[in-house]
Amino acid sequence: MTIRARSIFSLWAIALLPALALILHAPARAAALGPDMPSWTIQPYSDRDSDKESSDSDAQATPVSDTLERTLASVAKAEEMVQSGKKAEAQAAIQAALLSLDGVPKSEPGAKEVRRKLDDLRDRCEKMSAPESQPKTDDGADGTGTAASKLRPVKAERNDRVDKWIDYFTGRGREQFQKYLSRSGVYMDLLTHNLRAEGVPEELANLVFVESGFNMHARSMARAVGPWQFIRGTAKLFGLKMTPYVDQRRDPELATRAAARYLRRLYGMFDGSWPLALAAYNSGEGTVQRAIRRQGTDDYWSLHLPRETQEYVPQFLAAMEISSDPERYGFDLPTDSPFRFDEVVLRGPVDLKLVSGITAIPFDDLKQLNPMFVRHRAPAGVDGTSIRVPKGKGDEVQELLLTYYKPKPLTKSELRDAARAQRQELRYTSRRHHRRGHTHLVRRGETLSQIGKRYGKSSAALARLNRLSDSGQLRAGQRLRIQ
Repeated sequence: MTIRARSIFSLWAIALLPALALILHAPARAAALGPDMPSWTIQPYSDRDSDKESSDSDAQATPVSDTLERTLASVAKAEEMVQSGKKAEAQAAIQAALLSLDGVPKSEPGAKEVRRKLDDLRDRCEKMSAPESQPKTDDGADGTGTAASKLRPVKAERNDRVDKWIDYFTGRGREQFQKYLSRSGVYMDLLTHNLRAEGVPEELANLVFVESGFNMHARSMARAVGPWQFIRGTAKLFGLKMTPYVDQRRDPELATRAAARYLRRLYGMFDGSWPLALAAYNSGEGTVQRAIRRQGTDDYWSLHLPRETQEYVPQFLAAMEISSDPERYGFDLPTDSPFRFDEVVLRGPVDLKLVSGITAIPFDDLKQLNPMFVRHRAPAGVDGTSIRVPKGKGDEVQELLLTYYKPKPLTKSELRDAARAQRQELRYTSRRHHRRGHTHLVRRGETLSQIGKRYGKSSAALARLNRLSDSGQLRAGQRLRIQ
């Protein structure tokens, strides 16, 4: 459930409004794109009751339930903008809500609570500009500023484990790392801009070298997706939308915002240790917390963690070191071709191929600018669908679309295929996630004792769990239950 949906639901519950059934079945404005959608614009609802001299007959022409619906939608949007640190948009939404609330009788059940909520939001909005509550960062991805406190930078570290990966990236892995470095030239400015806007160190953008090699469409065996490799559960938790047609995990801007919020939470959870926070980003906070508790140390370099996590932070630090001065390590500098765009609105179903035909923008360019679209066709959005086009072409493209864009509705076959594909992925993800988190694939030469030490379990406990004798031999490729 999105922030806006939760807000709307809670406000209706407080207000005990008689029109609850109507709202629950209305096309949900709360299904709009996530809280950090770029270039979000507030569209205040038209207030038919704003005339101070409106008569009782005017009030009857506009049912109170409709006015309350508009008010609550604006309140929910205001709360969302406050939580996202977008002061200007929050103020606009608060103003829209107050205008709508003027048309609601003060005696109406719940009106007093809604007004109190608006007063609280207005106070929070004012405090956002106070120096003591908000360290100054950049202007954010959408130009409105952020309220996020700035976290300390990631400390560059060099040791044998980091040097091993520097040697690899500059040796056997050189060709692959050069490919990643070349891709980073397109996205690095956008990623660092959004990380700064969220108040986290911009050097965390180097994590994408390790996660996906700056491939927006990257997909792991565990069905983690996008530049930051979100699994579905974590993506939902941090506000990313996934449907049969749209997967915001693949969007470089939205996914970076979500990753920044997740990393911020992990940073606080592990008392300001970036190595521990990054290890938890890779293997889950529970894995790292259990290791700390069982091994009696919170020093990342002393902890025994799963092999992938043991190597994860050194890989990141190696990538950060090389990307800070690629030429020093013999790499070609990435081409400066930043990910810049204008946005236009499509009315009706999305059809990127039709947009390409009308505007002469290459279809591949549209796909690169709009990686969140799983398919080139998607159902119509309630208020239209925003897509990206090359920088400087927005006005021209919008005019062409208003004149010539007449897409066909999606066929039943297209709808069925999209729904079937998503169901299959959900089933696979569920099975894969279960296996990955609770089993171990035995490698040649491994013993129960070695595996037990890795996961903090005794060999006897593993033997009982897998119905083996304590001295039972293991074979390479065998899968053991861990918990």
